[in-house]
Amino acid sequence: MNNVRTLFNVYRANFEMPTPKKGLKGSLYLSFGLIAFFCIMLPCCLIVGYMTYIMSLALMVEHNTINALLSEVHIISAFSMIFSMLVVFNVLFFSSDREYMVTLPLSHWQLLSAKFWHTYMAESVMEFMVLISMFIGHFVAAAHSYGAGNALGPVQILSAIIGTVVTPLLPLAYCTILSLVLMSVLKKVRSIKVFYHVSTILLLVFVAIFLLSFRGMGGVNVTNYMDSLSSGANLFLQICNILFFTVPLLGKAIGSGSILSLLLYLAGNAAVVAVMLFLGYLLYQEGLYTAGALGSCKKKADVSKLNLKSTSVFGTYVKKELKVLLRTRAYASNCFYINLLWPVGVLILFSLSENNENILRFLDLYREGYSRAALILLLIIIFIAFVASALNSLSSTAFTREGAHVDIIKYIPVPYETQMYAKAAVALIVTYPALLLTVILASFYVGWSALWSVYYCLLALSALILSIVTGLAMDSAAPFTLWDDEYSALRGNLNSFFNMAVIMVLAIFVCGIAFLAFELTPLGIVPVHLLILGLLIVLDVIAVIFGRKIILRNMEELY
Repeated sequence: MNNVRTLFNVYRANFEMPTPKKGLKGSLYLSFGLIAFFCIMLPCCLIVGYMTYIMSLALMVEHNTINALLSEVHIISAFSMIFSMLVVFNVLFFSSDREYMVTLPLSHWQLLSAKFWHTYMAESVMEFMVLISMFIGHFVAAAHSYGAGNALGPVQILSAIIGTVVTPLLPLAYCTILSLVLMSVLKKVRSIKVFYHVSTILLLVFVAIFLLSFRGMGGVNVTNYMDSLSSGANLFLQICNILFFTVPLLGKAIGSGSILSLLLYLAGNAAVVAVMLFLGYLLYQEGLYTAGALGSCKKKADVSKLNLKSTSVFGTYVKKELKVLLRTRAYASNCFYINLLWPVGVLILFSLSENNENILRFLDLYREGYSRAALILLLIIIFIAFVASALNSLSSTAFTREGAHVDIIKYIPVPYETQMYAKAAVALIVTYPALLLTVILASFYVGWSALWSVYYCLLALSALILSIVTGLAMDSAAPFTLWDDEYSALRGNLNSFFNMAVIMVLAIFVCGIAFLAFELTPLGIVPVHLLILGLLIVLDVIAVIFGRKIILRNMEELY
């Protein structure tokens, strides 16, 4: 156990991104941390807690069931399993420290244990906060329905505390078991891609099960979802009760204060972890050999097929950045393909809500010229345009992606300014087409004119430029370069998290200006639209002028 503990501490130290502690940069990063807490983490927890309160209260009053809490915990567990799959594969088998660790006088069981517990701690911090918010929301609803004495017993509170810490274990243990089994069964396969497709398959399976829960109910909406939960006929809930079999035991312990259910909950999770460690003892060493063989089976690059031509220095640098993004699976999925979320989200929203009375009513109000409907649409597009850049992390990891070789920026015969503009251009090239497609699809469903489509395209561009400059400035100030693998570069980079917080503040500021200008001034909805576009353009000019100087200065100070 001492070896496992030592390895765990080593992994934890390598995972943490060093941030400036003193001086102006230290003060800025402290401010970014506070902004991230109050603008992302705290609002998310409040929203989750409130949603749990509303859903739990509705089901308790009418049906005396805790299925609302169970369904939310199942959703969190499903998402955890989906998004942890690639992380587990990479950490266990394809991390860059594999060749060094296997030569140490340690058993493979100890290596697997340390990697598992480190991944659990690294991946579960935000999940802990979401879970405790759910439990608090449930307790408030239960106290309102049954009285505080019946809802807040010591067993219930203890169960919630234990559930917050233990719930993320089961999905992560499943991912580890699946990784070990697949590496053993598919050891003759000579392509890493097979293993990385498992996460996509899991996503499609869970989405299909969730959508099938609404079969025969007339559409995907909150009312039908609540009805299926109240009756216990929700297919997603039924299947997840089997898959994540310990969650119903936790629900019973929280709902009725059953100490036996709590003990069975702990025993069930411990049993799955024990099975995982036993399989690791049997299969992990063989899986490492398989991963090593896969790593040695790389094909020789055929340079003649790359169609490389002599171009400008700027164009060559842009191509280099794009190829790195597309050829690195972690970057491709988290920085490139994630932009499809917006157009696909619009398609799903309007396709699955053809019979949704609220959406149809909103569209009717907009088409009838109702000003507040137009204002709501403006606020939504502003928010999406800002968040799109922060979500894909292209600008906020522009320098982090260079890794330990970040100093190459200082020595290659390319001016700092050219490199800066190339990194900004890549973020624009990858993000803006998805926003354009989102606007086009929305215009088709909503029915606004071509002139309004052009306006919203310009609005999205203005917000995106401001977001990109902000991300580049933050990442150039203190890039996270000592990462072990590309997933660590994205997960462990606090610049991405802080950038999201700053962008959220900017989005709220611009949306607040639009709302106040509409509500407190005699300006109509059209002048408000023009005011917001003008405001964004002014902010872009200021950001480009001052941001350029800040980024270039930061690049000169890179070690």
